[in-house]
Amino acid sequence: MQLAERRSRKVRGILTAVTLLGALLLAACQQELYSNLTEVEANQMLAVLMANGLSADKTAKGKEGFTITVESRDMLRAIAVLNDTGYPKNTRDSMGKVFQKSGIVSSPFEERVRYIYALGEEVAQTLSSIDGVVTARVHIVLPDTPQLGQPVKPSSAAVFIKHRPGVDLDFFVPQIRRLVSSSIEGLQYGAVTVVLAEATPTKLETPTEAGSSGNVEVLPGLAIKDADRSRFWQIAMGVGALIGLLIAGNLVLLFFYLRDRRGKRPTVTAAVPMVEPS
Repeated sequence: MQLAERRSRKVRGILTAVTLLGALLLAACQQELYSNLTEVEANQMLAVLMANGLSADKTAKGKEGFTITVESRDMLRAIAVLNDTGYPKNTRDSMGKVFQKSGIVSSPFEERVRYIYALGEEVAQTLSSIDGVVTARVHIVLPDTPQLGQPVKPSSAAVFIKHRPGVDLDFFVPQIRRLVSSSIEGLQYGAVTVVLAEATPTKLETPTEAGSSGNVEVLPGLAIKDADRSRFWQIAMGVGALIGLLIAGNLVLLFFYLRDRRGKRPTVTAAVPMVEPS
């Protein structure tokens, strides 16, 4: 029983080592892209990456939110794709967060500044929901109440929208101006200025046509694409390490088995001749 228990422990140890080694090899190929994400934003980013042909994974980390991981060789392209589509989204302070209760009494001027800031963030958040919008900013000018006898200064607002290439938002400008003017008290439709800017796609350095489309012989009789050469060697090294670990484990088990067998071999005693009495 003791021998069988020792062998079982050795086998479990070898299997655990193989599992850990496989996990380490897989983790070495993955790299964390963004963390502390909400589940909704993580799903949206995951969909964008997969739609662009990139392999990505989403993992939950408890209170720290969700994390998006991609393969190391796709890191640069993944960042460029998400940046061109406006991810991750800028966190904006809501009206409730800006005006949350605190123990410090604010002055009327501070309250006014916070109100204008929160109002602009709320409107910008709404404009960011338009399909094709990468970034939206709203700057609001609300003049102070004029004193007696002074002319009333009109309110105004400036809207900046950066959109994805190929998205035509010119026809949407009147609706944007109407939305902003209706969201801010005392703001006239004609006092809203909208500026549209097309986002420039991130340019990635690509290898030459010969290098990207040509094949490289990594082993005699085996050729792969040059772009996949590093990936091939990572997998080959991982498989080789696993095979080596399995062979070493089998040799250890064989050694203990032979040693135990040799210890149990019965000893041969010399035969004593029988002498008959005369």
